[in-house]
Amino acid sequence: MLSRRTFIGSSLALMASSVTASVWGASADSVLSLAHDNHLTKQKWAMAFEGAMSDFAPLQMETSGFWPSDLTGFLYRNGPSKMNRAGMRYQHWFDGDGMVQQFDIAHGKVSHKGKFIQTKKFKAEEKAGKFRYRTAGTIIPDALPIRNNDDMNVANTSVIPWRGELLALWEAGSPYRIDPNSLDTLGVKSFGDKFKQLPFSAHPLPDGQGGMWNFGSWFVGGDSSLLMYQVSKEDEISRIEVITLPQASYMHAFAQSRNKLIFYISSCVYEEGQTYIDAFKWRPELGAKLLIIDKADFKLQQWVDLPAGFAFHFGQAVEHDNQLEVQISLYPDAGILLDGMTQLLTGKERDASTNAEFVTISVELESHERLAKQLTNQLVLASKVAKLIRSNIEMEFPQFDTRISDSMSSVFGVGARINNATGLSDTLHCVTTTGNQSYYFGDNKIIEEPLYIPAKEVGEGYILMTWLDYESKQSGLSLFDSADIAKGPIAEAKMARILPLGFHGCFV
Repeated sequence: MLSRRTFIGSSLALMASSVTASVWGASADSVLSLAHDNHLTKQKWAMAFEGAMSDFAPLQMETSGFWPSDLTGFLYRNGPSKMNRAGMRYQHWFDGDGMVQQFDIAHGKVSHKGKFIQTKKFKAEEKAGKFRYRTAGTIIPDALPIRNNDDMNVANTSVIPWRGELLALWEAGSPYRIDPNSLDTLGVKSFGDKFKQLPFSAHPLPDGQGGMWNFGSWFVGGDSSLLMYQVSKEDEISRIEVITLPQASYMHAFAQSRNKLIFYISSCVYEEGQTYIDAFKWRPELGAKLLIIDKADFKLQQWVDLPAGFAFHFGQAVEHDNQLEVQISLYPDAGILLDGMTQLLTGKERDASTNAEFVTISVELESHERLAKQLTNQLVLASKVAKLIRSNIEMEFPQFDTRISDSMSSVFGVGARINNATGLSDTLHCVTTTGNQSYYFGDNKIIEEPLYIPAKEVGEGYILMTWLDYESKQSGLSLFDSADIAKGPIAEAKMARILPLGFHGCFV
């Protein structure tokens, strides 16, 4: 088991592990660099990235359509929201301090409020009235020294429910505890002194026993390691394993089937750079790999060779007849990550990046016995041949009914039309085994991650998502019947507020 010293040392060497690189389309890298004030101010949609100056007080939204009586609860979303201080603007969108947005839905009424997450970094900079810490993509003059990864934790990537509270998540540091009603910050989430500054991915997965699976990664002195662990329902790190990777690949999320945990080891690897994000390089000659980990024993691992590629998000993963199928939003290269990041400080023009295609990777699973023999060096397993099943649909942020685990169900995501002037998402997609649907939100709207909200019956549910109308300067919600998104929203809510575009959220 790793020591606390190892965790902290690894985190310091990383200078904050990866922040999310959520993607909306071929022109998305035009908004990755926020140093281009002249470029951004010419675009109406730039208001989506200006950030917020203060908390949002409670506000009743204007509702229309049919809000079902069984849809009662809170939609929470997180994203970078503090982008300016003392005349200085962050040079990378993902550097902004996190803010939790809350949408209270009950009896056909919707209200909104939002609060900045009171991280150590945020409070120090509020007191100073200026930026004091360097971030993953911006070099701050006369910055305070970084002693550990939580010194620069912006908690801006996701938010999940946990033990009656919310956890606001980043990629490299500790979760922050949030009161789900007031949105007040309750403090840093601790799993004990031994695990301080534990890299905590923004995409943990439920383990089916009241706990969760999660991972962290770091690259120290040319080494590359994946930290795989399980958090028990008792709120303790119950299992942990360090897995040596063949390459120091950028990893944002993972998937799970009934018995396996699945990672995509991409061809985008950490080397050297002026900032953390600038250190990643595209190395197609290395190819990519699928790492399949046995839930019962993290040491039992199957590796599958894949062509060069890059990914952020997964869809479903299912096992049947000793075959694994896993869905992924797959890019042919890492241009969406690297084009914006390597030119952050130059202001140069950059080519549009490629989009993610929603694909399914199919591979034969090794038996538990053969994996165990490999572990004891009694057998060297050859890599299984993977089959790539294409959908020809460009889609990101895949969401689905997590109650269905033994067969593929409908998957929902967002994409952009080819003639979209911004390249940001404007279309909701539904991909099924029997046919696909889509709904175009129209001109001047940017849409965000769709959340699947289960109804009482398995296979039935709603799609709830947020959007910004940059022409009318309004933000809003749209609710869909998941069985028929093509007919459009069954209910909506809107308000005269411009909310910063965010990353991930949850419904409680």
